[in-house]
Amino acid sequence: MGLKELKMGYNIDIHDYSVRLRAAKKFLKAGDKVKIVVNLKGRENLYKKQAIELLRRFQTDVGELATEGSKNFAERNIYLILVPNKLAIQKEQDGVSKKDTVEGETDQSEDDLDGDELAIEQLVESKEPETEVSANV
Repeated sequence: MGLKELKMGYNIDIHDYSVRLRAAKKFLKAGDKVKIVVNLKGRENLYKKQAIELLRRFQTDVGELATEGSKNFAERNIYLILVPNKLAIQKEQDGVSKKDTVEGETDQSEDDLDGDELAIEQLVESKEPETEVSANV
């Protein structure tokens, strides 16, 4: 279990936020802890409440994948450490494996068809609509 660190500003853009959220979910699914850091420099210290709200929103967006390990909202470097929730990750992996088995069952149903029925079905699927070609010269 490693510790991955994600840095962001208190006024982060929506796209950058979603990229960091996606990375955090990937790290948590891999079993790593994630440390989210918001650095406040100089006059940015006035916006500490916005930075704390950003971290809380990040934590709720991650959802059940992680629980709060530790936090520090007192200094200039505000951070939150998220620890992976093993039960939620296990549940999600079980859901993915169930989808794979359902897809495997549908592939087997095509094998059960007779050769003639399969050939007709493939012919119908491969038939493209005819288009008229006009030569305007």
